[in-house]
Amino acid sequence: MCYFCIQIFGENMKGISFILTVAVVLLLASCTSTDEKLRAMIPGDALGVVKINLPSVLIKAGIMKSDDKDASLSIPAELKQVIDQANENLVDDVNIFGDVVANLPTSGIDVNSNCYFFITQGTFSAVALFALADDGLAVDMVNKIAGGKMREMSGVMFASHLDYVYAIDDDVLLIARKINATDDKASADAKRIFDVSGAGMLDNKDVSRAIDKENSDITAYIDAKGLPVLFENSHVTTMIGDFSPMDLLAESGIKAMTATVNFNDSKKGEESVEIVTDFVCSPTSVYSLFYDKVIATASSGSDTEVLEAVPGDFDTYFAIKVNGEELMKMPGVSGLLDNLNLAINCAGIVSSFNGDVVCGLEETDEKDYNFGISVQSTSPDVVVKEIVGFALQQGQAPVFNANGEYQYDTRGGNKALVMSKTNNVVYLRYVNYVPNSSAAEWLPLVSTMKSSTMTLFKLVKVAYKHEGNLCWGLRDKTHGEGFYYTLDENENIVISALKFLCWKEPGDIGNEDDDYMDF
Repeated sequence: MCYFCIQIFGENMKGISFILTVAVVLLLASCTSTDEKLRAMIPGDALGVVKINLPSVLIKAGIMKSDDKDASLSIPAELKQVIDQANENLVDDVNIFGDVVANLPTSGIDVNSNCYFFITQGTFSAVALFALADDGLAVDMVNKIAGGKMREMSGVMFASHLDYVYAIDDDVLLIARKINATDDKASADAKRIFDVSGAGMLDNKDVSRAIDKENSDITAYIDAKGLPVLFENSHVTTMIGDFSPMDLLAESGIKAMTATVNFNDSKKGEESVEIVTDFVCSPTSVYSLFYDKVIATASSGSDTEVLEAVPGDFDTYFAIKVNGEELMKMPGVSGLLDNLNLAINCAGIVSSFNGDVVCGLEETDEKDYNFGISVQSTSPDVVVKEIVGFALQQGQAPVFNANGEYQYDTRGGNKALVMSKTNNVVYLRYVNYVPNSSAAEWLPLVSTMKSSTMTLFKLVKVAYKHEGNLCWGLRDKTHGEGFYYTLDENENIVISALKFLCWKEPGDIGNEDDDYMDF
């Protein structure tokens, strides 16, 4: 009997091998086809695209135990709690990212496929695309989130709720934020995305090469015109109103920014998110010429000293190394300062900058800001004298506080502007409390500043609690490196990042400037 079986299988081995090969090819072709279908839907005029390796992220988060298509998903209780608390805050808005994550186990989304997010212009400001394993479950999820029933419009299953639209067609779920568009217009434009007409953004080899980097959990390619979008609702742009430094960056000859994000789950107790960014620009661009001339490569003094002059109680810090003399030689800079028509020697003050300029910032409960600025200067005494003289001209006579600093009361004693110098550092702070620490106590900020020409350090808060720290530094003209780490060294790093993405504070409600960044 065994001999008979061997003979049968032996004679048909080629046929069996062929059948197995075809099955594997069809399976791989199916997976590839799903991914290619999503990629083709990203229009050629998109301002940026982000690819998320969904199975890798879910496995590292512990939400999915394996990459088996039948694997069950489990959302951790601490993540559910953050989503529920965020949703309780919302009245006239929705927490799209949190709702999708909370419903992921029964969403019908194919968790073994990549998902894509792109920034665009027109009817939609931001669009997310998910491959579906079960259209019926996806419809149920949308009905739950949108509080109604999907209906057929423009040839697709469609629903809208507040500023968001949901569409399903051919095993793909589209979620987008619309800008002043009717349902008829939104459904028709969703249909056009599904139908894939014309060249797509990922037909560009530079773009596809950037987002297809191997072994990356998240990859991105953001066109220069899309860069201001990423900082649309940042502290800096909020303080200075309609003017955004990122708008200048987009006009400086930088073509695009690429990024990779990887979650490191191999070092328990030292988990972090590794972030790598690169600017795409020509060596003759305005940005390159500005960087080569104005950005100082070394500090005049101690990085710690300039940080010690800034309170350590803020949640956001930005630092840049500046050669003030070269900055004043740049075309238009002196003219810009002259146009301000201030009774103060701005040119002389800026020319004295020689090293790090550090700014710390935090929003107060009154929706105001506390801030601190310190600069390394070659003439700190002259800078202080100029500022004191300018204040006197404005009718502001200083008093000296217990630390011998110049102090100006600006709001009936509720808030004070304090100025002084220490060695070669001049500093200002504007706060409604007495600082009890300095920025120099944030060791990741100190170490990153030493190796970077620009540095960003931010305390990440979730549900009003300090969750972790984000730190990034521009190492040279085009290359930046950063990381995010949890305050609780034993917390899963992916869950911590998801908690941040799923959290929405009450202040986010009804913010018209938040159109692009709500996903």
